[in-house]
Amino acid sequence: MDGGTRRVTKIELERALEDRCTAKIEARGGLCLKLRPPTGRGFPDRVVLLAGRCWFAEFKRPKLGVVAKQQTAWRMMLTLAGFGVYTVDNDAQFDAAMDREMKR
Repeated sequence: MDGGTRRVTKIELERALEDRCTAKIEARGGLCLKLRPPTGRGFPDRVVLLAGRCWFAEFKRPKLGVVAKQQTAWRMMLTLAGFGVYTVDNDAQFDAAMDREMKR
């Protein structure tokens, strides 16, 4: 690692995306909550509450994130309950999810 450069980890890539998206929701007066239910292995990363709507976001590192079996199960349960659930790996996908939810 010459010149002070270092590799960016997958967690840092996901966290940076998650932080940017959280800031977008908060700038609009919403909440972007990180919940960890006791039986919630695979539960989406964030619960988004904005303008009377509730939806879920799972963040993945760009183009390389893997969706686990538990995440698929949570997606099915939440979708069947009527909630939007989105897996995003970039800002444009998050913006599209937010636009879609605001039109519901």
